Amino acid sequence: MLKKFREILFIAIIFIAAGCPYLVESVDLITIQNYSNDTIRYYASYIYPDTSMSNSKPRLIRINPQNFGFLDSKKDWEKVLTPPNDTVSIFFLSESVVNTYDWDEVRNKYLILKRYDLSLDDLKLLKWTIHYPPTEEMKDMKMYPPYGSE
Repeated sequence: MLKKFREILFIAIIFIAAGCPYLVESVDLITIQNYSNDTIRYYASYIYPDTSMSNSKPRLIRINPQNFGFLDSKKDWEKVLTPPNDTVSIFFLSESVVNTYDWDEVRNKYLILKRYDLSLDDLKLLKWTIHYPPTEEMKDMKMYPPYGSE
């Protein structure tokens, strides 16, 4: 039994060392940085220009204050965001809203903190790091409510 385990372990080590694509997948990342003092949740939608919120509650990723999260893709973002679908909408919600209201109410009342509609060019300009709240560098990028109306 121990001999069989060693053989399997040895084979696994060889595959990993050789960079076997079936064992190690590359992931392309966009960083989401929360510079606020509140815990936020976010999710991405790829159906722009439709900026309505998902009918069913999406997986909401949590970011604590002064921390970060990621949007990940198994494909290069330049291949994911191609015309006509070259814009990603990122919805930011308050942790307290998510914990207080059911999803239908959040969606129907559009209880979001902010929504960014970022093109591939926007993401490149931001060097693949998105800031919440928006920075001065983002003032001309599409978002709702508009930049400066907080």
